Amino acid sequence: MYEQTSIMGGLLSLLKQKKVWPYIAAVVVYVAIERVSSAATATLAASMSFASFFILVGIGQMLVITTGPGNIDLSIPYTIALSGLIAMKTMNEVDSNIFIGLLAGIAAGAVIGAMNYLLIRLILMPPMIATLASSFIVRTLSIVWFRGLQIKPPRALSALVNVKIAGFPLIFIFAILVAVIMAAILSRSRYGRSIHAIGQNIKAAWLSNINVMRVKFLTYMLCGVFAAVTGVLLAGFIGGATLDMGDEYMMYSIAVVVLGGSSIAGGDSNVSGIVGASLFLYLVVNFLNIMGLGISLRNIITGLIIIAIIFAGGDSVFISKKR
Repeated sequence: MYEQTSIMGGLLSLLKQKKVWPYIAAVVVYVAIERVSSAATATLAASMSFASFFILVGIGQMLVITTGPGNIDLSIPYTIALSGLIAMKTMNEVDSNIFIGLLAGIAAGAVIGAMNYLLIRLILMPPMIATLASSFIVRTLSIVWFRGLQIKPPRALSALVNVKIAGFPLIFIFAILVAVIMAAILSRSRYGRSIHAIGQNIKAAWLSNINVMRVKFLTYMLCGVFAAVTGVLLAGFIGGATLDMGDEYMMYSIAVVVLGGSSIAGGDSNVSGIVGASLFLYLVVNFLNIMGLGISLRNIITGLIIIAIIFAGGDSVFISKKR
């Protein structure tokens, strides 16, 4: 009897953790896919591949959101596109240029992230307005420099990002490793403690001798770097970089953060939750595709799911402020 009570208590304690629910939801959706499709295993593998990109951009967005209310990077879709285009152009379909092209893409993302924070700090623009403004600049540069062309990746890059190991996409394994590293950094490093402190109370962070400007500058740069890595890998995965390849990541980069259990009001991060939320969201997308629903209806349903979970968890910025 005591053992049963202990098990029930442990189960209830586990279910109270927000990061667990995306995994439960992912299992439920997968079971539903199994019932309506004979290719459920292939669907799961494809979902893992595309969820990898959600994980990478989600971690970057999570870092920004963790620094406090209103800190959201709206330039991510255009950073993905421009970084991917620059990387593919640098590689020029030559396998030996992959490393230098990756560095060029990452450098572009870091510059965009730095520009975002400089707009916020020097011109005193709200973060959402600053990153929205920079997104127009980045988008225009992409159009002027690359004129809407699809730039193909080297064959070796395409082959690498599509490799599977024991049925698991290599890119998904890479995303998990990145998530594990970032979780360790956020929980054990001075940087991790600093961004949580800033998000919880910026004045107290100043008084604790935390260099708020330096930490936030690094955070926005890291967000740009994560978007850039996503752009390079995504270009290799889909067979080329295009102007619109990052468009869907505006919504999903925020959605996976919220669904993963991080507070939209800042001060609380949850990397493991992002992994589950990313897989869940793409399983939902695939399930709705299998059911034959159009893109408009799919977006509406996905949006309703996100809204429902935000309010169910009490993670609205306005609710948090009242508390």
